[in-house]
Amino acid sequence: MRKIGVLVDNTAQFPRHSFPGQNSIRIATHNVAFNGKIYPEGDGLKVSQLPHFVRGQGAPKLHPPTAEKFHQILAGMGSEFDEVLVLVHSSHLSSAFQNASLAASSLQGRMPVVVVDTNTFSAGLGMLAQLAAQLIHEGANLAEVEHIVRQQAAHIYSIVCCPGLSYLAQNGIIDPAQAIAGELLSMLPVFSFEDERLTPIEKMRNIRNITEFFIEFVEEFDNLYHIAVVQSVPSLLPETRGMRQVFLENYPQASYSEHNLNLATALLFSPKMVGLIAVENVAEYE
Repeated sequence: MRKIGVLVDNTAQFPRHSFPGQNSIRIATHNVAFNGKIYPEGDGLKVSQLPHFVRGQGAPKLHPPTAEKFHQILAGMGSEFDEVLVLVHSSHLSSAFQNASLAASSLQGRMPVVVVDTNTFSAGLGMLAQLAAQLIHEGANLAEVEHIVRQQAAHIYSIVCCPGLSYLAQNGIIDPAQAIAGELLSMLPVFSFEDERLTPIEKMRNIRNITEFFIEFVEEFDNLYHIAVVQSVPSLLPETRGMRQVFLENYPQASYSEHNLNLATALLFSPKMVGLIAVENVAEYE
């Protein structure tokens, strides 16, 4: 049986601390530039140290793994695995997917590598990595794992509220003029991942409105497998507690997880970002 590894970028957050096949997962990390200094893999920098808004040349910026870095990681995995599945956050957020794809192409003929743009982030990405690891643990081949992961990825729905629009502008996701206007007006815009893009869908007035909107968003789904909340640090208690209670009471069939915003995700969206990820059951894998 061919041994399959899973490579995931470090925006991923895993809904479960322990799961079958987790030893097959490896992590590709981002570097961070801040105030003229490079923090390799973000070491030594915390989300709480990030400014609410980014301005000027010294602003914190996420540097996705380069094609060379992905190549180095994948080549190293070749000593452990016969094949590799690479799962990265939405290609609309950074160049990670493009870089991983270039690295995979450079390894053609040496090791089969499949790269998947998951069109999600954080717990959505982590859940897909867990699913892949479990399938590998159960003996699925690479084609089977890829098929089921892609199918599940199409049933992950993510929304984010981003008070710090300048982070989105810095990452090329929205226009800088939009960011300046939105921050001056203290807007709390909500975006969803639709058609492989981050699309604005609503503007909130306060945190309470955000949690109410998140609850209404989840009510659109009938057959949920998992619900995840990604929250800023410090968390939004008691608002998060209220959402948790609603989800646990109304969706007992779905698992639920909460995640403090990690550094890589904070640098994509802003350190005050709040997100919700709803995962539908896929019949083939129920």
